[in-house]
Amino acid sequence: MVLAQCFGLMPVVGVKTRTASQLRFKWNSVRTVYSFVVFLLLLGYAIMTVIVSFEGRIQFDRVATKWPRVMRHWETIEAKMPKYRNKREKAKLAHHVKMLSFVVLMCSFVEHSLTIFSTVHYSKYCLRQEDPFKELLKTQLSQLFAFLPYSHLAAFLGKFTTLIATFTWNYMDLFVMMISVGLSSRFKQINEELERVKGEHMSEDFWALRRSQYRKLCNLCFIVDDAISQLTFLSFSNNLFFICVQLLRSIRPMRSIPHAIYFWFSLIFLISRTVAVSLYSSQIHDESKKPIIVLRSVPNHSWGIEVRRFCEQVVNDTVALTGMRFFFLTRKLILTVAGTIITYELVLVQFHTEDFKPDVCRNAS
Repeated sequence: MVLAQCFGLMPVVGVKTRTASQLRFKWNSVRTVYSFVVFLLLLGYAIMTVIVSFEGRIQFDRVATKWPRVMRHWETIEAKMPKYRNKREKAKLAHHVKMLSFVVLMCSFVEHSLTIFSTVHYSKYCLRQEDPFKELLKTQLSQLFAFLPYSHLAAFLGKFTTLIATFTWNYMDLFVMMISVGLSSRFKQINEELERVKGEHMSEDFWALRRSQYRKLCNLCFIVDDAISQLTFLSFSNNLFFICVQLLRSIRPMRSIPHAIYFWFSLIFLISRTVAVSLYSSQIHDESKKPIIVLRSVPNHSWGIEVRRFCEQVVNDTVALTGMRFFFLTRKLILTVAGTIITYELVLVQFHTEDFKPDVCRNAS
């Protein structure tokens, strides 16, 4: 208790006494005043932390300062990798990235449109105000107008900000997926080159070249991860938090059919996007381990120092994107995240004591 009071906690008078009857709480005690000052300091720091943590633009600004250097290094490594066999194979990767971007951003647009539609429906049929457009904006921007009086300028700026925030949230996941596709495709290219000579006798120079390419690609992964690891951590923590929140909200009655459509589409999209990020990211680790299959098939008379070094690198190195070095993006992470979500959800449901208020608009068409 004395130690707690040093940190502004439990400002109770008489903690050193032998009996509980001598404990007192006094508003005018030094301990209470000190605790209140500590509370104000923590509150101010918490507000600043939340603002900085949820402003995704700051993360991208940090990535942007490193990105030119990373791309120049990536370009240098690309020039030393095995060449594409034809233009069709080269265009396949570009098509994959474009289709991935189109699907994610289109689903994001549909999700944002559904939230507008559900809010319009709620404002029109549930609130029944004279100015439904104004009520729509006040409903969507409730956090803003909790501090500011309503104005069209504030509503425009608030709506613009939420649109940017929605895009940033989805783009974080898309960005990690696109980087993962680019890196894993290069590992796959090396694996295809090795598969063509599986079980055959190859010279030391051949294995030295392939080991050098593999080593350069691993170094590129480490450099890219150093640039985007904070973004990756923010992406996964953000998705984990909102999945838990949305799953908890799923046990509450929906206020209308449009709201239910939006909610379930948003939840399914969120879970699918999180799984997609995990799968695409884990491909880097999966592809980086595949050369060991070919290396174990090398004939005895071809086994040399370069093959042994190559084998040791593949077995001992962990090549994967990380979330600020806290976790590796591998297939095991999917099961870990799923188990974490289930655990958190059980705890949230157990302590969820909010009373369900009847929704008069639940049956609105």
